Amino acid sequence: MMEKKSSELKILKGGRDQGNLSGIGPESFRWAKATNTRLMGVVGVKVCWELGSGDFFYQFFHLDSEAYGIDGYESLINPNIYEVDYIAMHMMGGLGGTFVSISYNEFVYLIKWFYGLNLSKDESLPEGSAEFEKFFDIPISLSNDDEKKLMNKICEPLESDSHCINYFLMRVFGKDHASADFLLDKITEDNLRADVKEGVLLRNEVTCKRRSRRGRLCRAESLVDSKSGYLLVHSELNIVCGEEGYKIRSARKLEEMRVSNIEAAFLLKKTEHLAIYEIEALEEFLMIFKIENPSMMDSIHEAGVLFTSFNKDNDHVKKDLYYLNGDIHSVYFITRGEQLVVVSFEGEKLKEAQDILDRKDYRDMLSLNEKLVMEDPVFYEFVNSGEDDIYDFFDSKGIG
Repeated sequence: MMEKKSSELKILKGGRDQGNLSGIGPESFRWAKATNTRLMGVVGVKVCWELGSGDFFYQFFHLDSEAYGIDGYESLINPNIYEVDYIAMHMMGGLGGTFVSISYNEFVYLIKWFYGLNLSKDESLPEGSAEFEKFFDIPISLSNDDEKKLMNKICEPLESDSHCINYFLMRVFGKDHASADFLLDKITEDNLRADVKEGVLLRNEVTCKRRSRRGRLCRAESLVDSKSGYLLVHSELNIVCGEEGYKIRSARKLEEMRVSNIEAAFLLKKTEHLAIYEIEALEEFLMIFKIENPSMMDSIHEAGVLFTSFNKDNDHVKKDLYYLNGDIHSVYFITRGEQLVVVSFEGEKLKEAQDILDRKDYRDMLSLNEKLVMEDPVFYEFVNSGEDDIYDFFDSKGIG
């Protein structure tokens, strides 16, 4: 039935044709799926309804647990599989998780819970909100056990002490108490959440000090971007692993100190691997590149458009040394000066990015100038410099 109606694709925006959506409810619910990325602080949700008219109505949500609540929304009527996948990839492809099935009650609960953040943080709803505002008034709540079951669905399984600690500290500094609580053991002693300032965890290094029958005692050194500047926070955490997996038994702050921008930059320093291309038919290339890479995040800068490609998983959170930007696979800057500059933090990933470019239909529009390895990071400075030619930027900085 879906394929027969694929030619009747409609995109609903701004609450148009609301009469057709009045029948949305348990009886018209077909399925819903959410990404298992709750511990990253973001969840993507897609849901399918069969309307009384026989049409299939799809909704796509981007949910943020730290700052914005429901902060992204799209909808389609009678799409084909490609169209559903394209929207899902564009909205959620950078989250790094997999989709898991959730029930109607769980779907409504999630929408209502994240809407509560829109209210508490005074954040407006995205365009088209009239199509889902009815869910806010549906009297659905989950028991504590059902909440835990839902969290188990939308959180990836933890595999190590560092995996658990990195996620916990990420949520603690983000003041995302619901997911931080999920990572606590039943008898946890925790004063860390009350003692640390709100901020973004940029870097975290975990070391295990000793093991005992109570679990493993670990130390963490966290670089945090807070409202008052960069902070280096040292903490001590006791980790246990039982029937419910890895959990935090105790957590306390040991020390907190301010660090300068220079010190923070040193701690975040990574080698950059660059490939520089010349582009033919710039406007055509840019249009095709954007269409063929829906999962990439794009942003417009003075000298061009920046595209960021993310890893397909969040394995960077498992490492003893965690970086916030560890989920980035490669970055592509298409400049007004008809250059494509591709950057990765690992040589192997740059090769993967180049191999993908070589397989694309637009490969004939590209000619490789050279590959470089920069021990001192310069790429993002170039992006923000306003220069549209990286060689002119190198000359201005005396890089040669």
